[in-house]
This record gives sequence, structure tokens and C-alpha cells, in this order.
Amino acid sequence: MMEAELEQPRLRKLLAYWQGKRGDRPYPARADIDPAELLFMLGDLILFDIESGEDDQPRFRYRLFGSNIARRQGFDMTGKYIDEHPWQGFARRASEGYLRVTQTGAPDLITRREEIDGRLFRHQSLLLPLGIGCAVTPYQVNKILVGVSFDADR
Repeated sequence: MMEAELEQPRLRKLLAYWQGKRGDRPYPARADIDPAELLFMLGDLILFDIESGEDDQPRFRYRLFGSNIARRQGFDMTGKYIDEHPWQGFARRASEGYLRVTQTGAPDLITRREEIDGRLFRHQSLLLPLGIGCAVTPYQVNKILVGVSFDADR
């Protein structure tokens, strides 16, 4: 797993939390996640709903866009789709990670150090699948929880 690649302790803690909630399943359900237990990530979480888009490709809608992320980026994406993100290059690259998580059902890590609109962004995003299913019904990722930690947040 990518644990060794996680530079920031808060993301390691988030991964451990997700692993604990997962138990023997491939990933936990959204109902397993208690926001009160994630106060250490308050303001730095994104929650995506995965919807069916054109050609049955997944479309990612921001259910939650953390307030710290909105402040740093200068806009709030809550309720919008990733393809509506004002930084289209960023959105395309991020979508690739979300698609991987949807297809594999495994966590993923995005490390970014790039300049966007004249500002330097350095952060890690831990992508964690959430879904539905049981021993009788095949598992399916239907949400992605993202923890974002900027370099200055260490």
C-alpha cells in the first residue's frame, strides 16, 4: 500500500481510520464513516458522489468540498461536477485518479506540486473508495472520500 508515500501524518491517520472501518470488506460504506470521528481533517475533506455520465462513464459530483480547500483555491465546488471545475487541466488529472479508484476499489494517492493561475499548490490527496455490497451482492464503489493535506499543514 502507499502508506510509506504519505508525507503527512493526518493522511496516515485518515488511511488507518478507513482501514478500520473497512474491516474484511474491500472498502467501507458511507454509512460507516462518522464525520465526528474525522475532526482532525475538518475542512480538508472532499466527498464525491459517483453518477453515470455519457457512455456510462462515471461522473464525479462534489457532495462536500472542504472549507479550507475552498479558501485556498478561491471557490467552492459543492454540488458541482468535476468537469465544471475552473481549472480544467487539474480536473482532468484528478479525474484519472478518481476513475482508478472507481475501477479498482483501492485507495490511491495524488501528490501535486504545480503552479495554477500564478499560485503554487503543493499537496497530497488520499482517495478512498466507499461503496455498497455484501457477500450476496457484488461490491460497487459509489462515493470517494478525499483527504487533502497541503505542505504547510504538516
